[in-house]
Amino acid sequence: MNFIQSDRHGSLTTQLGKDILVLNRFDGSEEMSGHFEWHVEAISQDPDIDLNQLLGTHATVSVKTVHGPRYFDGIATEARWGGTSEQGNSYDLVLRPWLHLAGLRRNQRIFHNKTVTDILTELFTDYASLGAPHFDIQLADDYPTLEYTVQYGESDAVFAMRMMERFGISWHWQHSERNHCLVLTDYVTAHADLPGGERPFYGVDGYHQDEDEHFREWKGGARMQTGAVRLTDYNFKTPNAVQEVEREGGGLYEHGKIESFDYPGDYLNQGVGETVVSRRAEMETGGITRMEAKGNVITLGAGLCVTPVGNTLPGATGRKFLCLRAEHALRTQAYATTQEISEEDAYQGRYVLSPADAPMRPERRTQQVVMKGPQTAVVVGDGEIDVDEYGRILVQFHWDLEASYSMRCRLSQNWSGNGWGGMVIPRIGMEVMVEFLDGDPDKPLVTGCVFNGKNKVPYSLPEHKTKSVFRTDTHRAAGFNEMVFEDEPGHENIAFKAQKDMSQLVLNDSLSRIKRHDVQSVGSNQITEVGQNQKTEVGGSVSVVVGGTGPDAAGLLSGLSGLAGITSKLVKKGAREGGGGGNPLTQFADALGKSKLGFLDGLGALGRSGLLQADESGKDANNEMRMAGSKLGSSVAGLFDAPGTMNTLVSNFRSDSTGVVSAEQVGLTKIVNVGGASMEQIGKAKQVTIGEKLMTTVGKMILSRTKKHTIVATEKFTISAPGGSIEIDAAGMTIKATKLKVLSGSVDFDPGAPSQSEVLKAEEAFCEECQASVGG
Repeated sequence: MNFIQSDRHGSLTTQLGKDILVLNRFDGSEEMSGHFEWHVEAISQDPDIDLNQLLGTHATVSVKTVHGPRYFDGIATEARWGGTSEQGNSYDLVLRPWLHLAGLRRNQRIFHNKTVTDILTELFTDYASLGAPHFDIQLADDYPTLEYTVQYGESDAVFAMRMMERFGISWHWQHSERNHCLVLTDYVTAHADLPGGERPFYGVDGYHQDEDEHFREWKGGARMQTGAVRLTDYNFKTPNAVQEVEREGGGLYEHGKIESFDYPGDYLNQGVGETVVSRRAEMETGGITRMEAKGNVITLGAGLCVTPVGNTLPGATGRKFLCLRAEHALRTQAYATTQEISEEDAYQGRYVLSPADAPMRPERRTQQVVMKGPQTAVVVGDGEIDVDEYGRILVQFHWDLEASYSMRCRLSQNWSGNGWGGMVIPRIGMEVMVEFLDGDPDKPLVTGCVFNGKNKVPYSLPEHKTKSVFRTDTHRAAGFNEMVFEDEPGHENIAFKAQKDMSQLVLNDSLSRIKRHDVQSVGSNQITEVGQNQKTEVGGSVSVVVGGTGPDAAGLLSGLSGLAGITSKLVKKGAREGGGGGNPLTQFADALGKSKLGFLDGLGALGRSGLLQADESGKDANNEMRMAGSKLGSSVAGLFDAPGTMNTLVSNFRSDSTGVVSAEQVGLTKIVNVGGASMEQIGKAKQVTIGEKLMTTVGKMILSRTKKHTIVATEKFTISAPGGSIEIDAAGMTIKATKLKVLSGSVDFDPGAPSQSEVLKAEEAFCEECQASVGG
């Protein structure tokens, strides 16, 4: 039996060639903003067709009409052999749109700074081989540029439908021979009329068979929809901006203003929000009125407009309607019989329509992707630190096969006030935790950092499990700042390390209480400035060395070694004269003699060495330095033999300057031992008061030069030299000499007290030896 379709009402064209498969039955449905699905029953003389040759290829059902051929094209996504009958071998095909193939490919990808039309164009371009053309964008509205859009775990088809529904973009399919084109629209005016534009309706009274396309049933209806929409959102860049928008729908029935409130509205400012809320309200209003019809209008499909005419339809006749859904059923004359099938019997259709003047927006039926939990990602960007003015960073997710990057992600901090709070910026290469606001993959938020096999912990674990550490890394150089809390019992410690400088600003009081040792080592200079008063109290002893540190300090005494023993003796002698003798003073005198003036030795020197050699690489959190400092602090207790001692050693020079008054008080004994010379200059007056004795021993000479020199002794005054003496007391003056010479040009002795004699007040000697008599 030869199967020839050329003279038949309906035919089937496939990849296999002409009349290899011929049409027997056809049924299916198509929907605005949805898919179509055609079920084709075909017959063939070949019982062993390779079904793989059909899958993934176009197949087209063509039906002859007075208005021209009506095509139902699709991609064969299912095929099976249905058995053998009197007509031949039966094959069943399922035809779906090329977007069905896009539903077979799941993907994770990121789109940056693109509009929805840009995204859809990029997405659909991958399927260009499935049609010519395979999509057509007929949009009138402007759509905002989206900073960041993510397709996550969705098929290309689901992602595309979700994006179109989000922005109120409708779509339908235009069929032609061996092609179907996806058409995107946002207004009814973009939708064409079916051929001829009008189709008659025949009511019950005048119903009769007619070969021309017509409606035989028409039902109108309405349903309640949400009557008003209110939305709001939040933009962190403008946190105080009003974002709330609202719009009422077109419901004129009781309770037609029931409001729906949603957050977030997915817009950045109120102006865009007005457009979003308008589309949402249009979606609700557009769903109020629905018409259902039956007939044989085979040329009517989803996305086409039709105007019913003929018998009167209340509220419908002469009014244009948009077909939202169509169901088609077609059966052809059996090839094994000569019985004819009328066109009325061959095709039956069911249609759902909406007034063409009603708003047209797709329902939001595609489920929004909800991230099930946090993810980790790697910080990326330029240089080592890449951050914008809001503290946002870029990350790359592990699922991103295109090595793209995220939008600028806000970063969770411990505090975030106006100009105050926490600020720690993750570095390039760090692995971070990412949460998603409302589970939306388009809204990532970095909440923390995690270590991994590449980025290791600062201290090996579990060895250092009792440490709590905060360590930074010097930008583009080796080094780090660090703060470590050690909680091991008996070793509790807080350690700080500054890679370069450490500064501290206190606007009021700074208080410190150290219960044991306070050890400081300054490598170069130290400056202390006190605005008003300073008070220092030391319960034990103090040693101050200027000119050397550590082992060098003791070496400063080499030039004073000759004085140490003398000073020790003078201390002891002074103690006998002034009192205050005893074991502590003897210990102090002996310490002076031995030059034991608080210099480090033994344990202290070892501790100082450990302190100076503190680890800077971050291996022990200052532990060795801490132990060395403890040794150094403990060693100071044994550096002084006598309590309450202060030793000051200046290697070279010392200057003491006082602007007004300098007072020094010594309770018992003061020893001054000067190895060379002692100079003293006083601008006006000097007064020395000694309670008991003044003894002055001069090795060579004494020169006292003044304009007036008065020496007063209340009991006795004695001048003694090898050749004699002068003694003045209450009894008078006694002159004793082995030889007495008086040389004077004249001698005038007037009666009166010595204190009244002008001669004795003269600045020059009153008698001068005659040069002629010198030598006898």
